[in-house]
Amino acid sequence: MNNLWENGGTVANFAGATPDGGFATDFGPGQIGIREAHMPSWSLSNTQLGLKMEGVYGDLGFSLNALTYRSQLPSLRGGIPAQNAFDGTTDVYPSLIAFDIHFPRVNLVGGSVDYYSQGIDTVFRLETAYTSGEEFANTLRKELYSESDVLRYVVGADKNIFIPALNESQAFLFSGQIFGQHILDHEREQRTYGKAGIPDWEHNWTATLLIQGFYMNGRLSTKIITAHDFRAQATAIAPSVDWLVNDNFKLTLGGNFKVGDGAREFDDCRSCNPWDPFTQTPGVVNHQLGESAGLSSYEPLGRFKSGPIGMAQKEDEVQLTARYSF
Repeated sequence: MNNLWENGGTVANFAGATPDGGFATDFGPGQIGIREAHMPSWSLSNTQLGLKMEGVYGDLGFSLNALTYRSQLPSLRGGIPAQNAFDGTTDVYPSLIAFDIHFPRVNLVGGSVDYYSQGIDTVFRLETAYTSGEEFANTLRKELYSESDVLRYVVGADKNIFIPALNESQAFLFSGQIFGQHILDHEREQRTYGKAGIPDWEHNWTATLLIQGFYMNGRLSTKIITAHDFRAQATAIAPSVDWLVNDNFKLTLGGNFKVGDGAREFDDCRSCNPWDPFTQTPGVVNHQLGESAGLSSYEPLGRFKSGPIGMAQKEDEVQLTARYSF
Protein backbone atom coordinates (compact mmCIF):
# COMPACT_ATOMS: atom_id res chain seq x y z
CA MET A 1 0.00 0.00 0.00
CA ASN A 2 2.91 2.38 0.56
CA ASN A 3 4.23 1.53 -2.90
CA LEU A 4 0.79 2.46 -4.27
CA TRP A 5 1.08 5.85 -2.58
CA GLU A 6 4.67 6.47 -3.61
CA ASN A 7 4.54 5.23 -7.20
CA GLY A 8 0.89 4.74 -8.11
CA GLY A 9 -0.53 1.57 -9.61
CA THR A 10 -3.52 -0.23 -11.05
CA VAL A 11 -6.43 -1.42 -8.92
CA ALA A 12 -8.72 -4.03 -10.46
CA ASN A 13 -12.53 -3.96 -10.33
CA PHE A 14 -12.66 -0.37 -9.07
CA ALA A 15 -14.13 2.31 -11.36
CA GLY A 16 -17.89 2.20 -11.90
CA ALA A 17 -18.07 -0.85 -9.66
CA THR A 18 -21.41 -2.46 -8.86
CA PRO A 19 -22.20 -5.94 -7.52
CA ASP A 20 -21.72 -7.10 -11.12
CA GLY A 21 -18.12 -5.82 -11.28
CA GLY A 22 -16.16 -2.76 -12.36
CA PHE A 23 -13.20 -1.54 -14.38
CA ALA A 24 -9.50 -1.59 -13.57
CA THR A 25 -8.28 1.88 -12.62
CA ASP A 26 -4.85 3.53 -12.82
CA PHE A 27 -3.82 5.77 -9.92
CA GLY A 28 -0.85 8.11 -9.80
CA PRO A 29 1.51 8.81 -6.88
CA GLY A 30 0.04 10.54 -3.85
CA GLN A 31 -3.57 9.58 -4.60
CA ILE A 32 -4.42 6.43 -2.62
CA GLY A 33 -2.52 4.02 -0.36
CA ILE A 34 -0.54 4.38 2.86
CA ARG A 35 1.51 7.57 3.11
CA GLU A 36 3.55 6.91 6.27
CA ALA A 37 3.62 5.16 9.63
CA HIS A 38 3.77 7.33 12.75
CA MET A 39 5.90 5.26 15.08
CA PRO A 40 5.77 6.18 18.78
CA SER A 41 8.97 7.94 19.83
CA TRP A 42 11.23 6.70 22.59
CA SER A 43 10.03 9.16 25.21
CA LEU A 44 8.59 9.21 28.70
CA SER A 45 5.15 10.09 27.31
CA ASN A 46 5.11 6.76 25.45
CA THR A 47 5.94 4.70 28.52
CA GLN A 48 3.67 1.75 29.30
CA LEU A 49 2.46 2.00 32.89
CA GLY A 50 0.56 -0.62 34.84
CA LEU A 51 -0.74 -1.32 38.32
CA LYS A 52 -1.84 -4.68 39.71
CA MET A 53 -3.20 -5.71 43.09
CA GLU A 54 -3.67 -9.38 44.01
CA GLY A 55 -5.27 -11.01 46.99
CA VAL A 56 -6.50 -14.31 48.40
CA TYR A 57 -9.49 -14.88 50.65
CA GLY A 58 -10.12 -18.51 51.52
CA ASP A 59 -10.71 -20.40 48.27
CA LEU A 60 -11.10 -17.13 46.36
CA GLY A 61 -8.25 -15.42 44.53
CA PHE A 62 -8.70 -12.02 42.92
CA SER A 63 -6.81 -9.25 41.16
CA LEU A 64 -7.42 -5.67 40.05
CA ASN A 65 -5.48 -4.25 37.11
CA ALA A 66 -4.92 -0.94 35.34
CA LEU A 67 -2.74 -0.34 32.30
CA THR A 68 -2.05 2.48 29.86
CA TYR A 69 -0.18 1.47 26.73
CA ARG A 70 0.26 1.95 22.99
CA SER A 71 -1.90 -0.35 20.90
CA GLN A 72 0.08 -3.18 19.31
CA LEU A 73 -2.38 -3.18 16.40
CA PRO A 74 -1.94 -0.41 13.81
CA SER A 75 -4.83 1.94 13.09
CA LEU A 76 -5.34 3.28 9.56
CA ARG A 77 -6.46 6.90 9.70
CA GLY A 78 -7.80 8.62 6.61
CA GLY A 79 -8.26 12.34 6.17
CA ILE A 80 -4.79 13.10 4.81
CA PRO A 81 -4.04 15.48 1.90
CA ALA A 82 -4.06 13.63 -1.43
CA GLN A 83 -4.27 14.42 -5.13
CA ASN A 84 -7.55 14.21 -7.01
CA ALA A 85 -7.02 11.72 -9.85
CA PHE A 86 -9.42 13.65 -12.11
CA ASP A 87 -8.52 17.35 -11.75
CA GLY A 88 -5.06 17.16 -10.12
CA THR A 89 -5.91 19.32 -7.09
CA THR A 90 -4.56 18.37 -3.66
CA ASP A 91 -6.92 18.47 -0.71
CA VAL A 92 -8.33 16.37 2.14
CA TYR A 93 -11.08 14.30 0.51
CA PRO A 94 -13.72 12.56 2.66
CA SER A 95 -13.64 8.76 2.76
CA LEU A 96 -10.65 8.53 0.41
CA ILE A 97 -8.67 5.31 0.89
CA ALA A 98 -5.44 7.18 1.64
CA PHE A 99 -4.06 6.60 5.12
CA ASP A 100 -1.42 7.20 7.73
CA ILE A 101 -0.65 4.43 10.23
CA HIS A 102 -0.99 5.32 13.92
CA PHE A 103 -0.64 3.39 17.17
CA PRO A 104 -3.20 4.95 19.52
CA ARG A 105 -2.89 5.04 23.28
CA VAL A 106 -5.25 2.66 25.05
CA ASN A 107 -6.30 2.74 28.70
CA LEU A 108 -7.40 -0.49 30.36
CA VAL A 109 -8.94 -1.38 33.70
CA GLY A 110 -9.90 -4.89 34.67
CA GLY A 111 -9.97 -7.63 37.21
CA SER A 112 -10.10 -11.37 37.72
CA VAL A 113 -11.58 -13.84 40.19
CA ASP A 114 -10.59 -17.50 40.68
CA TYR A 115 -12.63 -19.76 42.92
CA TYR A 116 -11.98 -23.37 43.85
CA SER A 117 -15.10 -25.30 44.83
CA GLN A 118 -14.03 -28.22 46.98
CA GLY A 119 -17.48 -29.78 46.89
CA ILE A 120 -17.36 -30.40 43.13
CA ASP A 121 -13.55 -30.22 42.72
CA THR A 122 -13.78 -27.47 40.11
CA VAL A 123 -11.94 -24.20 39.51
CA PHE A 124 -14.05 -21.31 38.21
CA ARG A 125 -12.47 -18.30 36.51
CA LEU A 126 -13.80 -14.86 35.64
CA GLU A 127 -11.73 -12.15 33.96
CA THR A 128 -12.90 -8.82 32.60
CA ALA A 129 -11.30 -5.80 30.95
CA TYR A 130 -12.66 -2.41 29.88
CA THR A 131 -10.65 -0.37 27.40
CA SER A 132 -10.94 3.15 26.02
CA GLY A 133 -9.04 4.59 23.08
CA GLU A 134 -9.19 1.60 20.72
CA GLU A 135 -9.72 2.48 17.06
CA PHE A 136 -11.71 0.51 14.49
CA ALA A 137 -12.14 0.75 10.73
CA ASN A 138 -15.42 2.57 10.04
CA THR A 139 -16.64 3.32 6.51
CA LEU A 140 -19.42 5.59 7.84
CA ARG A 141 -16.85 8.15 9.00
CA LYS A 142 -15.06 10.54 6.65
CA GLU A 143 -11.72 9.56 8.24
CA LEU A 144 -12.59 5.84 7.77
CA TYR A 145 -12.03 5.02 11.45
CA SER A 146 -13.64 5.72 14.81
CA GLU A 147 -12.82 5.24 18.48
CA SER A 148 -14.82 3.02 20.81
CA ASP A 149 -14.81 1.74 24.36
CA VAL A 150 -14.71 -2.06 24.49
CA LEU A 151 -15.79 -4.55 27.15
CA ARG A 152 -14.19 -8.00 27.12
CA TYR A 153 -14.52 -10.91 29.53
CA VAL A 154 -13.74 -14.59 29.99
CA VAL A 155 -15.77 -17.08 32.01
CA GLY A 156 -14.20 -20.50 32.43
CA ALA A 157 -14.06 -23.68 34.49
CA ASP A 158 -11.50 -26.48 34.94
CA LYS A 159 -12.38 -29.94 36.22
CA ASN A 160 -10.87 -33.42 36.30
CA ILE A 161 -13.41 -36.08 35.30
CA PHE A 162 -12.97 -39.87 35.41
CA ILE A 163 -14.15 -41.74 32.32
CA PRO A 164 -13.59 -45.44 33.19
CA ALA A 165 -14.38 -46.61 29.67
CA LEU A 166 -11.38 -44.62 28.38
CA ASN A 167 -9.02 -44.69 31.36
CA GLU A 168 -9.59 -46.51 34.64
CA SER A 169 -6.59 -45.06 36.48
CA GLN A 170 -6.40 -41.36 35.58
CA ALA A 171 -8.92 -38.55 35.16
CA PHE A 172 -9.31 -36.40 32.08
CA LEU A 173 -8.86 -32.64 32.33
CA PHE A 174 -11.79 -30.62 30.98
CA SER A 175 -11.18 -26.89 30.58
CA GLY A 176 -13.88 -24.75 29.00
CA GLN A 177 -14.25 -21.03 28.62
CA ILE A 178 -16.19 -18.43 26.72
CA PHE A 179 -14.71 -15.12 25.57
CA GLY A 180 -17.02 -12.15 25.06
CA GLN A 181 -16.35 -8.86 23.26
CA HIS A 182 -18.73 -5.89 23.09
CA ILE A 183 -17.90 -2.76 21.06
CA LEU A 184 -19.87 -0.11 22.93
CA ASP A 185 -19.77 2.64 20.28
CA HIS A 186 -20.48 0.38 17.33
CA GLU A 187 -21.81 1.89 14.08
CA ARG A 188 -23.31 0.08 11.08
CA GLU A 189 -25.98 1.04 8.52
CA GLN A 190 -27.64 -0.53 5.51
CA ARG A 191 -26.75 1.20 2.24
CA THR A 192 -27.72 0.58 -1.39
CA TYR A 193 -25.39 -2.38 -2.02
CA GLY A 194 -24.74 -3.60 1.52
CA LYS A 195 -23.91 -2.58 5.05
CA ALA A 196 -21.32 0.09 5.87
CA GLY A 197 -19.65 1.04 9.14
CA ILE A 198 -17.53 -1.01 11.55
CA PRO A 199 -16.88 -4.52 10.18
CA ASP A 200 -16.21 -6.07 13.61
CA TRP A 201 -19.27 -7.60 15.26
CA GLU A 202 -20.92 -5.37 17.86
CA HIS A 203 -21.36 -8.36 20.18
CA ASN A 204 -19.42 -11.58 19.72
CA TRP A 205 -18.46 -14.67 21.68
CA THR A 206 -15.85 -17.38 21.17
CA ALA A 207 -16.01 -20.64 23.12
CA THR A 208 -13.09 -23.01 23.66
CA LEU A 209 -12.86 -26.50 25.14
CA LEU A 210 -9.76 -28.50 26.08
CA ILE A 211 -9.93 -32.22 26.87
CA GLN A 212 -6.66 -33.89 27.90
CA GLY A 213 -5.93 -37.40 29.09
CA PHE A 214 -2.80 -39.29 30.15
CA TYR A 215 -1.79 -42.93 29.71
CA MET A 216 1.27 -45.10 30.37
CA ASN A 217 2.06 -43.30 33.65
CA GLY A 218 1.97 -39.92 31.93
CA ARG A 219 4.27 -40.84 29.03
CA LEU A 220 1.39 -40.73 26.51
CA SER A 221 -0.79 -37.64 26.39
CA THR A 222 -3.88 -37.18 24.21
CA LYS A 223 -5.44 -33.77 23.75
CA ILE A 224 -8.13 -32.10 21.71
CA ILE A 225 -8.78 -28.35 21.59
CA THR A 226 -11.83 -26.83 19.93
CA ALA A 227 -12.73 -23.18 19.39
CA HIS A 228 -15.97 -21.81 17.96
CA ASP A 229 -16.62 -18.23 16.82
CA PHE A 230 -20.38 -17.77 17.22
CA ARG A 231 -20.98 -14.76 14.95
CA ALA A 232 -18.56 -15.90 12.24
CA GLN A 233 -19.99 -19.44 12.48
CA ALA A 234 -16.48 -20.89 12.26
CA THR A 235 -14.88 -23.71 14.25
CA ALA A 236 -11.31 -24.94 14.70
CA ILE A 237 -10.50 -28.46 15.95
CA ALA A 238 -6.95 -29.35 16.99
CA PRO A 239 -6.27 -32.93 18.17
CA SER A 240 -2.78 -34.04 19.20
CA VAL A 241 -0.91 -36.98 20.74
CA ASP A 242 2.40 -36.68 22.64
CA TRP A 243 4.45 -39.82 23.25
CA LEU A 244 7.53 -39.70 25.43
CA VAL A 245 9.28 -42.78 24.04
CA ASN A 246 12.09 -42.48 26.58
CA ASP A 247 13.82 -39.77 28.56
CA ASN A 248 15.49 -38.47 25.39
CA PHE A 249 13.03 -39.05 22.56
CA LYS A 250 9.57 -37.50 22.13
CA LEU A 251 7.07 -37.75 19.26
CA THR A 252 4.16 -35.36 18.70
CA LEU A 253 1.42 -35.89 16.11
CA GLY A 254 -1.13 -33.12 15.73
CA GLY A 255 -3.59 -31.51 13.39
CA ASN A 256 -5.57 -28.32 12.95
CA PHE A 257 -8.86 -28.44 11.05
CA LYS A 258 -11.46 -25.75 10.39
CA VAL A 259 -15.14 -25.99 9.53
CA GLY A 260 -17.79 -23.33 9.08
CA ASP A 261 -18.92 -20.54 6.79
CA GLY A 262 -15.47 -19.29 5.81
CA ALA A 263 -14.63 -15.82 4.53
CA ARG A 264 -17.25 -13.07 4.61
CA GLU A 265 -17.66 -9.80 2.73
CA PHE A 266 -17.88 -6.23 3.99
CA ASP A 267 -17.81 -2.69 2.61
CA ASP A 268 -14.38 -1.99 1.06
CA CYS A 269 -15.02 1.70 0.30
CA ARG A 270 -14.73 1.40 -3.47
CA SER A 271 -18.13 3.11 -3.48
CA CYS A 272 -17.28 5.89 -0.98
CA ASN A 273 -17.37 8.66 -3.66
CA PRO A 274 -14.39 10.77 -2.46
CA TRP A 275 -14.04 12.71 -5.76
CA ASP A 276 -17.65 13.64 -6.41
CA PRO A 277 -19.10 13.67 -9.06
CA PHE A 278 -16.45 11.58 -10.84
CA THR A 279 -16.64 8.65 -8.40
CA GLN A 280 -20.39 8.34 -7.99
CA THR A 281 -21.55 4.71 -7.95
CA PRO A 282 -23.92 3.56 -10.71
CA GLY A 283 -27.39 2.70 -9.45
CA VAL A 284 -27.16 4.84 -6.30
CA VAL A 285 -29.76 7.60 -6.09
CA ASN A 286 -28.45 11.01 -4.93
CA HIS A 287 -25.00 9.65 -4.05
CA GLN A 288 -23.42 12.21 -1.71
CA LEU A 289 -19.76 13.21 -1.39
CA GLY A 290 -17.86 10.80 0.87
CA GLU A 291 -20.85 8.50 1.35
CA SER A 292 -20.37 4.75 0.98
CA ALA A 293 -22.87 2.75 -1.06
CA GLY A 294 -21.88 -0.41 0.83
CA LEU A 295 -20.25 -2.29 -2.06
CA SER A 296 -18.51 -5.26 -0.41
CA SER A 297 -15.69 -7.74 -0.93
CA TYR A 298 -13.60 -10.21 1.09
CA GLU A 299 -10.63 -7.87 1.43
CA PRO A 300 -9.63 -5.85 3.29
CA LEU A 301 -12.46 -5.55 5.82
CA GLY A 302 -14.33 -8.80 5.30
CA ARG A 303 -11.75 -10.60 7.42
CA PHE A 304 -12.90 -8.67 10.50
CA LYS A 305 -16.33 -10.32 10.19
CA SER A 306 -14.79 -13.71 9.48
CA GLY A 307 -12.38 -13.61 12.39
CA PRO A 308 -9.09 -15.54 12.44
CA ILE A 309 -10.85 -18.92 12.31
CA GLY A 310 -13.16 -18.01 9.44
CA MET A 311 -10.35 -16.57 7.33
CA ALA A 312 -8.33 -19.78 7.75
CA GLN A 313 -11.07 -22.17 6.58
CA LYS A 314 -8.88 -23.62 3.82
CA GLU A 315 -5.73 -23.89 5.95
CA ASP A 316 -5.98 -27.34 7.54
CA GLU A 317 -2.69 -28.66 8.89
CA VAL A 318 -1.10 -31.92 10.04
CA GLN A 319 2.24 -31.95 11.88
CA LEU A 320 4.62 -34.66 13.04
CA THR A 321 7.40 -33.52 15.35
CA ALA A 322 10.29 -35.62 16.64
CA ARG A 323 12.55 -34.30 19.41
CA TYR A 324 15.69 -35.93 20.71
CA SER A 325 17.64 -34.54 23.66
CA PHE A 326 21.33 -35.30 24.05
